[in-house]
Amino acid sequence: MINPGTHPNFKVTVITVVRNAEKVIHGLFDSVRNFKTNEVEFVVLDGLSEDNTVELIKKNEDIIDTWQSEPDKGIYDAMNKAVKLAKGEWLLFMGADDELLEGFKQILPVLKEENTIYYGKVIFHDTIITGKIKNNYMLTKTNICHQAIFYHRNVFSKYVYQTEYIKCADYVLNLKLWDDPEFKFVYCDYLIANFPQGGFSTYTEDPLFEKERGQLFKKYLKPMAYYRYLKKTLGIFKMFKRMLLNK
Repeated sequence: MINPGTHPNFKVTVITVVRNAEKVIHGLFDSVRNFKTNEVEFVVLDGLSEDNTVELIKKNEDIIDTWQSEPDKGIYDAMNKAVKLAKGEWLLFMGADDELLEGFKQILPVLKEENTIYYGKVIFHDTIITGKIKNNYMLTKTNICHQAIFYHRNVFSKYVYQTEYIKCADYVLNLKLWDDPEFKFVYCDYLIANFPQGGFSTYTEDPLFEKERGQLFKKYLKPMAYYRYLKKTLGIFKMFKRMLLNK
């Protein structure tokens, strides 16, 4: 459903893809309501929920600009679809059990440069996670939190989420963007979101990403970061062997 009279020039679109989340989605809706203005769009894409999620979406249509309920081929397929529905200049992805915090409002005036990916802090397991990436090697140890990163819509004119990675497609996207000279990452010291334990990423494995992790680091990060990763995971002797064989 698309609400009539939506604002044509949203600053940011908050995107949520959801399925069977009736027990947790209340907090997300309440937090979006706290920050919903004419410059904030809210898009919800439901994957044919079998519980009362759609009914809850309907009850919160006052803050939802666009929503649909249709089958998808996984969470990242749904995100790719939602991107096409979004009208905002900047895109932020939130899970059904996540909550926006005050830093969301604070960062909006900072979002200016189209070639910049802005990101901030989150609360995870009741702990503030700064998540600032200072060098290539740090990206071998952790991804930038999806709930704290703002992509300009131009990113998705060039890239999409690769749906073959069922859990880590956002990690792969960030690696590509880190390597892409057209884009840069800027950390902002704002607390953007809270996300609890127990979401999709907690209980889902990504066999393809785990299989290709090393080669992805080699392809998109600087060589020193890749070899430091090998040293940590394989040991110094196997690292030197890989270096000699250029693997």
